[in-house]
Amino acid sequence: MKTALNIGWIAAVALLSACGDDGGTKAGAIATLEAFDDGLTLPAGGVIGVSGAAVAVGEEDSVSELRFINTGDGELEITSIAIESEPADAFRLAGDPDGGALPAFPLTVAPQSDFDGQRSAYVYVMFRRPASGVTPQATIRVRSNSVSSNGEVQPEITYDVRLQNAAPTIQVTPRTVSFGTVQQGRTGLQSINILNPGADTLVIDSFTLSGHPNFELVIGSQQYPVTAESASSGVVLEQPLTVEPGITVPVSVRYTAEDGSEARGQVVFFSNDPLAASGTPVVLQANVGGPCISVNPRKVSFGGKKIGNLAKIDVEVTSCGDQNLEITEIGLTPDSSSLYALSLAALPGVTGAPSAIGPADAPVVLQPNQKATITVQYVPEVESPLDGNGQPIYDTGVLRIRSNSFQPELLTEITGFGVIKECPTAVIVVPQGEEVIPQTKLNLIGSQSTSATGEISSYLWEVDPPEGAVPVFVPSNMAADPTFEVNVAGRYVFRLSVVDSAGEPSCVPAEYEVFVNPDEAIHIELLWDTPNDLDQADEVGADIDMHFTHPLAIGGYDGDGDGVQDGWFDLPFDCFWHNDQPNWGSIDQTVDDNPGLDRDDTDGAGPENLNLNMPESGATYKVGVHYWDDHDFGTSYATLRVYIFANLVFEVTDVELFKHDMWTVTEIAWPPSGTPPALVKVCGGTTDACETDAECGAARCGLRIAPNYRHPRFFQP
Repeated sequence: MKTALNIGWIAAVALLSACGDDGGTKAGAIATLEAFDDGLTLPAGGVIGVSGAAVAVGEEDSVSELRFINTGDGELEITSIAIESEPADAFRLAGDPDGGALPAFPLTVAPQSDFDGQRSAYVYVMFRRPASGVTPQATIRVRSNSVSSNGEVQPEITYDVRLQNAAPTIQVTPRTVSFGTVQQGRTGLQSINILNPGADTLVIDSFTLSGHPNFELVIGSQQYPVTAESASSGVVLEQPLTVEPGITVPVSVRYTAEDGSEARGQVVFFSNDPLAASGTPVVLQANVGGPCISVNPRKVSFGGKKIGNLAKIDVEVTSCGDQNLEITEIGLTPDSSSLYALSLAALPGVTGAPSAIGPADAPVVLQPNQKATITVQYVPEVESPLDGNGQPIYDTGVLRIRSNSFQPELLTEITGFGVIKECPTAVIVVPQGEEVIPQTKLNLIGSQSTSATGEISSYLWEVDPPEGAVPVFVPSNMAADPTFEVNVAGRYVFRLSVVDSAGEPSCVPAEYEVFVNPDEAIHIELLWDTPNDLDQADEVGADIDMHFTHPLAIGGYDGDGDGVQDGWFDLPFDCFWHNDQPNWGSIDQTVDDNPGLDRDDTDGAGPENLNLNMPESGATYKVGVHYWDDHDFGTSYATLRVYIFANLVFEVTDVELFKHDMWTVTEIAWPPSGTPPALVKVCGGTTDACETDAECGAARCGLRIAPNYRHPRFFQP
C-alpha cells in the first residue's frame, strides 16, 4: 500500500446562512426576488454594466452571471426570464457560462431558510460583438410572484444591460518591494502583481530599471538586470506583457547580496493606461534598516451608516522598524469628503484633541514595535445615491501620514455611505496579509464585523479562487473566523456578508484580495478533476502523483516501450511521494538547492506542489504525472502548471488519464532560455506521432502517456 504525507482536505458545509424558525412556509408567506450581478446586489430597474473588451467582432462569450434568490418566506415562482436586445443578436441569455439553453420555466426558488429546496436560480448574459460603430444595449424582463419588502407587488422586474466604455487600467501591488535582510551570497525573490481592473486589455511594452546593480526584473523566462541603458532609455519588450480585464499577472524582482550593505532601486512600468502616461513606479529595497510604518486596517471601510449618526473606526499605527519612527504629518487629503474627520488625542505626546498634525508641530515619535491609535470619524448627512449598477456611491477620503520611514507618505483609503436604516458592516481581517506563498493557511477573521442594532448572528463567506482550486472553509463558510488554505497560485477574492440579531443583512459584502505567489525559482502545480467523484474535497478520491527527475535519473524501466529507460521511480533522482525531500545538491543542509514535494494529495483534486529554489546550472529536469490509483472513481483530467520566478510559463489542462497511466509532461532546462518544449502526441508504447486514436490502431494516442505503468518496486505483482 502506498504511504504518503498525511495531508487531507476537510469537507466544508457549503450552505447559505439561514433565518427563520422551522424553514417551512408560513401562513400568509410572501416571496421576494433579489438579484445579484456577478455577486453584487442588483436592485430592480438597475443597470448591468458589462465589459465586452475581450470579445472580438462576431464572437460570443459570457459577460455576466445573474443569480436570483428568494429573501421572503414563501416559494418564489419565476415564470419567465427574457431579454430584448438591440441589435437583436448582440445579447442573449443562457443557462450556463458556455451558452447552454435556459432552464425550463417556471422555476421554483425556495426561501433562504429552506435547506431542502433550490435556493438559487442562475442565468448568464452572453454577448456577441456587433460591427464597429454599433452600440448594443438590452433589457432583461423577469416575471414572477415577487412582492417587495415594503409590500409592493412586482409581477415584472426589469434590468438594463449596457456595454461599458473599454479602457485599460494598471494597478500594481505592492508599490514598495522590500526584501528585508538578504544574507551574503543569498538571493531573495519577491513578486509584483499587475492587476487590470479596467475594461480593455492592458499592454505593458517597456520599463525602466535603476538603482543597485544586483536587482533583476524577471518577466516570464526573461531576466533583465540593472544597466545604464535600463536606467536611462529603458527596456522595450520584444513581447509586450498583456493583462486581460479583471486578471492579475505577476512579475518578479530578484536581489542577490554580495555583502550586507543596503540596496535601493526602482522599476517604472509604461503601459497603455491613458491615466498613467508617465509610468507606474515601484520602489525596490534590500538590507534597508531604519524606521518603518504600518497601519491596520489598511483600508477604512465604514459600510452603510445611519444619516446624522457619528461612526468611529480606530486605525492602529505600528513602528515596525529597528529605529524610532517620527511622524511629521497626519491629516486628510484636500479631496477627502468633509464628512470625515480625525481624532488624534490618543497619540503619544499630543495634547488636546487635534484633528491634524502638520510640519510645524512636534513630531509624534514611536519607538520600535510601539503602537498608537488614530480615530477616523464619519457623519453622513444624506442617503447616498446609487450608481448605474445599483451600488451605493461612496463618500471617499484618504488618510495621509508622512514620516521618516522608507515609505515617506502612507495613504489609507476611507469609504462609507449614508443610509436611512443602518445595516451591519462586514469586516474582513487577514493577519497573513495580501500576498502569501502557496500552502499558507489564512486566518479569515470576520468577528470584527459590527452592527448598531444588535449582535452579528450569522456569517456567509464566499471566494473566487484561481481556476482549478477547490475552496474549503474550515470548519465551514458560515463560521465567524474560518481558516482557508491557499494551495493554488493566483488571485483569491474573499467576500463576507453578515446578518445581525435583528435580521438585518449587511448592505454590501466586505471584500479582501489575496495574491498567492510562489517564492522559489521553480514551482510546479498538479491539479486534477475526477467527474465520478462528486465530492472532491472529502477524504476519498483519486490519487495522482507528480514526478520530478534529475538528469542523473536514467534507470527505472522502459514503461513507454521506446527502448530507453524512463527514469521514473529511479531513486534517489526522482522526487515523488516516496522520495519527497531528496538531497541532490550540496551536503550542507543549510543550502536550499534541493527539490521538495511539499504537498502530496492522495484523496482528491490536488494540488500537489513541488518547489526548487536553487536549480543546477546546465541541468535539464523532467516533469511527469502518474495516476497511482483511481480508487474506483475512474477517469481523471489533469492540469499541470510550471512557474519560473513566480511567473506562469507553462500550462496544459484537462489531459485525460486512466488508472496507472504515466504521462511525460515536459522538461525544464536551467537557466531558462525560452518556453518548455511543445507537447507531442504519440501512440501508446511507441514513438510514432499521432493526432487521433485511429492512427494508432489498438494503442491510444496521447501526450507521451505510457499506459498501465506499474513499476515493480512500488507495486505488488
